Order: sequence, then C-alpha cells, then structure tokens
Amino acid sequence: MNIIFMGTSLFASMHLQKLLMKYNISCVITKPNVCAKKGYRITQNPVITIALENSIDVLQTLEPNNLIFIKSIKKYRCDVIIVVDYGIIISQDILDIPRIFCLNVHASLLPRWRGAAPIQRALLANDHYTGITIIKMDSLLDHGDIMYQYVYRIHDDDNCGLLYNKLSTYGINGLIYILNKIKNREKISSIIQQNAYIKITYAAKIKKIECKINWSWSAQKINCMIRAFNPSPGAYFLAYNERYKILTSEVILYTNKIMHPYGCILSINKYGMQINTSDGVLNVKMIQPSNKRKMDMITFANFIKNKHIFNIGSILNNL
Repeated sequence: MNIIFMGTSLFASMHLQKLLMKYNISCVITKPNVCAKKGYRITQNPVITIALENSIDVLQTLEPNNLIFIKSIKKYRCDVIIVVDYGIIISQDILDIPRIFCLNVHASLLPRWRGAAPIQRALLANDHYTGITIIKMDSLLDHGDIMYQYVYRIHDDDNCGLLYNKLSTYGINGLIYILNKIKNREKISSIIQQNAYIKITYAAKIKKIECKINWSWSAQKINCMIRAFNPSPGAYFLAYNERYKILTSEVILYTNKIMHPYGCILSINKYGMQINTSDGVLNVKMIQPSNKRKMDMITFANFIKNKHIFNIGSILNNL
C-alpha cells in the first residue's frame, strides 16, 4: 500500500513513527516550520523531523487546497491518505486523490468535540469518557462516517499530556486494524455520525485568555483547567508581578462552607497549598514560577520562605 501522511503536531508524529514500522509512507504533508516569537530560532515540527530521519519526501504548506499543490500530491499515486491533526480543512479535490479513501484520526468520541482541541475540551468539560475515532473523510469538519472507535475512561489524574500519549496508542491500533482490513480485502463496516448516541459539540482552539485562573470559580472547574492545559500552555495566576503555573492539583470538598474570600491561602504544607474558591478548596501540589523549574510543595515552601511571600491568609487576587 502506498500512503500519504498529513499531520503537524506531536500527536501526529506519534502515529507517523509507528506507521513507518509497518507501511510505506511515500510522502508527508505538513505545515511549514514557524518561529514562535520574533527573534527566536525556528523549531522544526516533529512530523518533519521523523520524515527526514526516514528519508521521506516532505511537502510543507498552509494552502493544501491550491490547485498547483494538488498536482504535486497526485504524482505519488497513493492508495490511502491518512490525516492526523493537520490543522487545515482539506478540499474534496484532495479527498478524491487516493485510490481507496482518506482516513482521519480524531482524539474524541465523534460527533462530540469536533474541531481543533478535543482533548483539552473534554478535560475542561470534566467528561468521564473520551477516545479515538477514525472516520472516512468528507469535505465537512470531522463529519465523515465512523470506521473505528475506541472508548477510554478518563482517570482523575489524567492531563492533556498523558491523554495525548494514551490516545495516540489507541489511534495507531485503530489505523493498523483498518489498513490490515484493506490489505486483506475485507469489508470495513461504518456508521453515520448523526446516528451516534453522543451529542454534537465543537472543540474550539484554545485561547491564551482561557488559561488564566479565576478564583471565584469552583475548585472543580479550576482543577479541570489545570489538567487540560498541562503541559502546555499551562493554567496560571498572577501574583507579585509574576506568573505562576499550576501543574498538578486536587479538589478538597468541605461539608461546612469556609468563610474566606475567593483566592485566600488557607494553608501551605508538604501536602500542598490550599486555596479557597467559590465551591471547595483547591490543593496545589506542583507549581512553576516564571523562569523557574517545576517545584513540589516542599521545594516551593522553601522558595517562598526566603522571599517572604504567599503568607497564610493572603488573597491571591490582591497580590
């Protein structure tokens, strides 16, 4: 089988790496390398790195639906196009190129969380389940018929980074299952998404403003934020003109409502920094001050002791 792979992210690169062990990838299509900040060195995206390491042709573009670019794809005479987190909706002209069809691996239980950030949105919504869906692509966003689906129960300690790794494994397994079916000329069943039991929702791209913690929210909502934005971009609060990312936390619920302002530091000990919210207490277990390494609470307690900051009773909203 001759396969073209389209993808950009780390999640996509995990799939490409495993596919190369079993299948012939004749070409990789990805977004161009970009510079995150002015003056910084350009960092090569992980899909390009793997492709070059394996001597695979790489086509970089932000306009895959350009007719000239489409001609360059056709010369590979592919059987299947596999799309994993490419980040651009592709046209029917591209969908018509492969001899068999285009497959898309999506990190949610479609039709729930169609769009750019399905893992983050599932965690933000405190979903109990997520998974992998592989669809036969059509020209609409994450809309095609479902050919494979794997359901995963989200654990309390799962964050975005952990789910990326877990779901990539399930996505690879699903691709191998379908590609083996094709190879053996077996029938592949599919279902129309509109008949699925989960309601259609959309996973919009994460905006920076969403990452700032508001202590008037519930501890549960803030904890979901922290898990959704770990490892990147990170849920944070501002204090003493510095940004502090919270990396891991847990919710402590009390039967008697604590009469303290939102954002009040209730305690700091080796188990965490307890902060009051509108509903419950957030126990911060791992934190990262600006331009500093990650710190557990013992390390952080020593860090703030030397600086005489974050006293018990202080209100984070006012620091």
